[in-house]
Amino acid sequence: MNKSKEIIIRMIKLFDIGYITTIYVILAIILAKICDKYFGEFDAVSEEKKPLSQSIAELILHLWLIGIIIYFARNLVPLIPFPLNGIYGFNHLKVKELTSASIFSIVFIYFYRYYQNKAQYILIKLNL
Repeated sequence: MNKSKEIIIRMIKLFDIGYITTIYVILAIILAKICDKYFGEFDAVSEEKKPLSQSIAELILHLWLIGIIIYFARNLVPLIPFPLNGIYGFNHLKVKELTSASIFSIVFIYFYRYYQNKAQYILIKLNL
């Protein structure tokens, strides 16, 4: 492979990484906001009425939900076409960032306020 072709492919790859990251971030924010809307505002007063074990169990269920949402996102994003796929033999599906939903996970948890508030409440209750 000549150097100019290799440079072009690397530039396409860098653009693709930015493209993938943008899709994951936007999707994470949207899904986090949907979850927050569904669960509503975290209410510490009503949480006080529950046993701590129930609050912990509910937090674990939220973790399961987060895992399922991450799985969904990781399988959805590769289905979104990349406009420069195939140029100079570039293969969008071989970019490792495509199937690594780490940025999605971080952004989703950052914007999922209900989960954050519930986790913070439990940490305070456990004196951690």
